[in-house]
Amino acid sequence: SVSLFVGALAFNMMFDMYTPRKYPKNGFRWWTAKASILGAFAVLEVVLIESFMIGIDGLAPVHPWATLGMLFSIALAFMSIVYWLNLVFGKVGAFFSMILLVLQLGGSAGTYPIQLSNGFFQAIHPWLPMTYAVSGLRETLMIRDSAVTEMLILIGIAIVFSIFSMLFYGRRHGRIKEIEFES
Repeated sequence: SVSLFVGALAFNMMFDMYTPRKYPKNGFRWWTAKASILGAFAVLEVVLIESFMIGIDGLAPVHPWATLGMLFSIALAFMSIVYWLNLVFGKVGAFFSMILLVLQLGGSAGTYPIQLSNGFFQAIHPWLPMTYAVSGLRETLMIRDSAVTEMLILIGIAIVFSIFSMLFYGRRHGRIKEIEFES
């Protein structure tokens, strides 16, 4: 899950998520043009990660297809969070994303049990997206249990932050002029 978050960070730092290539008809179409690229990157990232983990590291998930679905849910959630932070806050959004990553490393119970953490990390544990990513991956990789709850939470996070992004584009659409795109 850390590699998916870092991938989202790297992609959003390299790709301009604001400037449209041509004048968008509305905020939703503007969002769709940008989100389709993010979605394609997320799919590529997930396929590469699972392929490398199985092919090179010899990972044998108990539920390979569920693991792929879990990875995709994680990638979409992380991508939409980092995307929104960079869209709204610019370069400062990348800094906020790094802070979120550091908080998630300590509070998601991915490195060691949350019961061994201090009170701060125990308090933020249920509010961190990586908590559900780590839990879901444990289920699909090793435990033979369902990770549907974790997937639904992560997809919900992706939907909420995508709606925030759509609202941002909708609000900004009225501020750009069609004349700026005529060439």
